Amino acid sequence: MKKKILIVEDEILIGMMLAENIRDFGYEPYDVATTANEALHAFHQHLPDAILMDISLSGQLDGIDAARLIREHSDVPIVFFTGYRDPQLLQKARTTNPVAILDKLGPVEAIQKILHSIFSENQ
Repeated sequence: MKKKILIVEDEILIGMMLAENIRDFGYEPYDVATTANEALHAFHQHLPDAILMDISLSGQLDGIDAARLIREHSDVPIVFFTGYRDPQLLQKARTTNPVAILDKLGPVEAIQKILHSIFSENQ
């Protein structure tokens, strides 16, 4: 059975491209949430095997807030990705114990590598 990945990205085109990449890597991108609230709903509905979460999201809650709320219920692996390099923002993200924080502009293979690492460890 393919591992289910929840993608949280407020730029829908980027989210769709990530979903296609995730599919190409052999995983199942079952949803692309565009807000933290959508992410929380999708998480509770589908219980993903991992979450690929943008730090900066539109709305009242950002990706860090969503990760913190998810952490109250689960230790699901969360991988943050961001285009921001602000040290304070990255430190705040680290408080949620993500598996990794990846550069949004980095190579897509970095996502593949971290997902492979997550699922290799959990087998």
